Amino acid sequence: MKQVFYSLIAFLCLSSASVFSKEYDVLNVTLNQQTYKFERPVRLASVLSIVANQDDWYWPASAVYNLNAVAAEQEREAIKAEISALLPLIERHSDKYSALGHLYRQVSSWKLATRIPMPVSYDKARLFFTDNPMFQFGDYSIQLKRRPEVIHFLGAIRRPGTYKHQSGTPVYKMVEDVKTHIHADQSFVYVIDPTGNIEKRGVAYWNLDASQLMPGSQVYVPITSELFSDRIEKLNERVAALAVNRLLP
Repeated sequence: MKQVFYSLIAFLCLSSASVFSKEYDVLNVTLNQQTYKFERPVRLASVLSIVANQDDWYWPASAVYNLNAVAAEQEREAIKAEISALLPLIERHSDKYSALGHLYRQVSSWKLATRIPMPVSYDKARLFFTDNPMFQFGDYSIQLKRRPEVIHFLGAIRRPGTYKHQSGTPVYKMVEDVKTHIHADQSFVYVIDPTGNIEKRGVAYWNLDASQLMPGSQVYVPITSELFSDRIEKLNERVAALAVNRLLP
């Protein structure tokens, strides 16, 4: 059922992209920096066949982006506007003010493109119709990667960026080893796995999540929420959702 849902969403996203490009009827697909032009709509398996055997690709970390869509950039601007609206409500030069400013700079620096929620696998695309959607006219990017060796930490931490993936290490232990901001939430983090799924994982003594992280995952350490307001909590949810659209190195 989950596969069918993702495939349906992918079909709708890919189909809607043609609205942006019918005026020139061109299909451009960029595969890891190399752009290929097609004269007619083409299915995922046909596109992947160009490079499928060129390397040992780690398919769970592969992703498709609709370069004609502007949803990710619009959400980035909305999040930046929300942070800007929150800052005057917080004491200037306070730790929380600093944490929000730090988050603003991170979000501003991200390289984004609107991700299409669909699984990417050459074998599955060849075998199953539901995993082999049609690319309509438009501009797309497909990122293919070898198995990642890092975890991407972001949010309320001192040094956002990549940290070495430690096989067999649970999420709470990895969070313990990262220097977090004084206003980092001590109970939960958001884990965005390479396929784009988002989960809230416990990292406090009373809710420890012992599950491991997929290589290439992102871990968003949220800022602590306000006691009488849910604005920062909602902001954290939006930032985690936006991170799905990051173009990671």
